[in-house]
Amino acid sequence: MGTALFLSLRAAHVLLAAVWVGATVFMSFLLMPVIENSGPAGGQLMQGLERKGMTAFFAALGGTTVLTGIYLFWRFTGGFDPEVSRSHAGMAFGIGGIAGIFAVIIGGSVIGRSSRKLLALMEQLPKASEAQKGGLLREADGLRQRMKSFGVIVLLLQVIALLLMAVGHYI
Repeated sequence: MGTALFLSLRAAHVLLAAVWVGATVFMSFLLMPVIENSGPAGGQLMQGLERKGMTAFFAALGGTTVLTGIYLFWRFTGGFDPEVSRSHAGMAFGIGGIAGIFAVIIGGSVIGRSSRKLLALMEQLPKASEAQKGGLLREADGLRQRMKSFGVIVLLLQVIALLLMAVGHYI
């Protein structure tokens, strides 16, 4: 593969990772607390974000970051050569890559799924009887807490990946 294409994919990987981490920080520390404190309006905001493709955005961003990272690791190691993979740089990039892969998996399987369930509950709420509303609200609160907790884990994994990628060539 040509140098221009390699450098383009490397630049894309760094840019995608920066946007992915930044979006996660924004969601975790700014948007989700506002949504939690907004009562019923928070549910409407979540529905609006989902209509705009929030879950698909995060999935595409994380997935593309990981796929470009796998290609870069393959290229760095000369086709996943075990000797290169065991070097300090190879281990740093490999561990960082695994952290990124886990971040995508947790983001999609836990946070994404919880978000979809939460939105489905919010759609049921206006039609629910008063007796049902309490149960729906408790379930929604549990899903929000789950998203919040796993959001911190995803962010931690992203930071580990980011730091290891930043120093990989120098250790």
